[in-house]
Amino acid sequence: MLTNQRGNALLTVLITSLVMVTIGMAIMSSTIGGAKRTEVRETDIDITYEGLKAAEEISSKLVYQLQPSRELEMSKLTPVNINTKVADFFQSSILPSYQSLERIKCVTIIDVSGTSAINLLGDTCTKSNIPDFKTFELDYLGTNLTRVYEILIQTKNPSSEQGKVEKTVRKRIILSPVPSFLKYTLGSREQLQLNGSPHLVGNIYANSLGISEEANYQLSNKKDKTFPAPFPSVIGDLYTSYNKANYEHMKSLITSNQFYPLIEPPKVKQDSQFIDISFNQTYEEEVSKVLESLDLSIRNDGTQTNLMTAIRTALLSNSFSPALVEDGILNENSQGKVKVSGNITIRGLRSSGVDLLVDGDVNIIASSPMKVGNIISTGNVTISNLNGEMTIDNIVAAGRVSIEANSPVKLQENIVSIDNISFQSQNSTSLIAGNVFSGRNLTILGDANDPSGENDEIKFDSVIYAKGKTSISNLNITGKEDEDGTNNTGKLILLSRGELLLTRMNEFQYYAQEIEKNEFHLLPDPVESIKPLQAFFYTDSDATLYGVGSLFYVNGGVFSKGNLTVNAVRGDVDNIDDAYQSSPSKQQEKLSRFIVNYNKDVLLSKLDTLPKVEALSLISDEIIVE
Repeated sequence: MLTNQRGNALLTVLITSLVMVTIGMAIMSSTIGGAKRTEVRETDIDITYEGLKAAEEISSKLVYQLQPSRELEMSKLTPVNINTKVADFFQSSILPSYQSLERIKCVTIIDVSGTSAINLLGDTCTKSNIPDFKTFELDYLGTNLTRVYEILIQTKNPSSEQGKVEKTVRKRIILSPVPSFLKYTLGSREQLQLNGSPHLVGNIYANSLGISEEANYQLSNKKDKTFPAPFPSVIGDLYTSYNKANYEHMKSLITSNQFYPLIEPPKVKQDSQFIDISFNQTYEEEVSKVLESLDLSIRNDGTQTNLMTAIRTALLSNSFSPALVEDGILNENSQGKVKVSGNITIRGLRSSGVDLLVDGDVNIIASSPMKVGNIISTGNVTISNLNGEMTIDNIVAAGRVSIEANSPVKLQENIVSIDNISFQSQNSTSLIAGNVFSGRNLTILGDANDPSGENDEIKFDSVIYAKGKTSISNLNITGKEDEDGTNNTGKLILLSRGELLLTRMNEFQYYAQEIEKNEFHLLPDPVESIKPLQAFFYTDSDATLYGVGSLFYVNGGVFSKGNLTVNAVRGDVDNIDDAYQSSPSKQQEKLSRFIVNYNKDVLLSKLDTLPKVEALSLISDEIIVE
């Protein structure tokens, strides 16, 4: 019996030893496998970093060469040779720097501007390794220097390291002769003051920066108040001037307790190639184009006297139409081109497309539908549309232009005024589908006393220049709809030489779903009934914007050459007098009432009438790691 017990004990020991050895071997195998996986993961991170680093380095080298007197300065480029010049630059200055690096397999650049992707370096990075690229199908490549490129970098791990890991880094960039403000979601060449909690998706620019938890607003009795709110949220980087002292100061301001707590604060970077616009030069050139299309010429000298002289010489030198005017009122049966000396009033036109050429003031008071051709006047143009839809082609006035739309007014072409332009939409939706040039102030407004909610609206698809102050208030502004009416794809680019004031837009409206859901960009759901305006706003002066009672939602950007102040809160505000009752903690995780989301498509669609500059800008778009 004793012998059997000893045998059992031996068997137990053997089994226990086998189990322990097996466990030990499993632990060793797991440890070795874990070490290998860790090594592969480290290699993955390392080569991805090398690819991203190379993409940024190449972009920086391109920026440097775009400056005057450099290899890719604009005076040396044409629509025909730009791709060749860029390819030559890559061959001579980019490829040699990366051919000897053990982690870089190949580098190339691909033109995706047109209908198909073109590898500018031929067989570099073989086509079998190039993924299908999104192309932009730009239709002005033969007349414009704008190009959309993809910088493609393929990385590899050195053979001495464990694991086979390869990555492809793709960075999309846009080269275009546009001013630098079009690169930014929000920015100021002077002081950028963020009061409260605006939400910005994209890069911002500031020469100096101020941040406050309190948004300013005004009560219905005009008394100024402040509204406590969370800090601003920025999903992007903060750029500043290429000045070491300013750069270091800006970095000291950017801390997590100065920004919205749910996302990381922006990183501070430098912009060494900021290109300003020449507002007056561009304004005169664009006005000249419009006038020349109507057989008028003022030779880039747009004074009232010159325009009056041009109208009288080119369009009113022949006989007038006195039989059509009685007691200053135009006969409603008038047709074709009507030439009138002196002030006239139009109450109705039975024929479509009547051109009004007037040496004096034009006053239209419409109570039924009317289709007017061109209105060209040496004086003022005043339009009051009381009932029925009115459509107009061009309006050219040496004096002011005033439009009051109690029923829809559709401006299908351009407006040129040497004086002020004002457009008021009251209880109706109007359309501005052409470009607008105001020699002085520009005012766009709705009815300030809508009893049952905001119902004043203007749809845009235009570029607007105003040499004076610009004010937009008390109405909704949206993009022109597609022909099938499904999408608001129309875009607005507004450039003001004077102060820019945007207030009481989409007033006391809010999103159906107020809670932030998308953790990546914190933007409203695309199915929301409140759609963003596709727009860029710029001023040569100061700008003040509000998202307190107003709801400001733009796909595009806002920029000021002077000071830019933004006031914003989060959450629903349905009564400005009780707005202060919503504390910052109650606003947390709710959508901001001031949202700007950068959208490059706005500028790509309006290049022909954008301000002219002396150098190409490089605009960084998306970067992808595959």
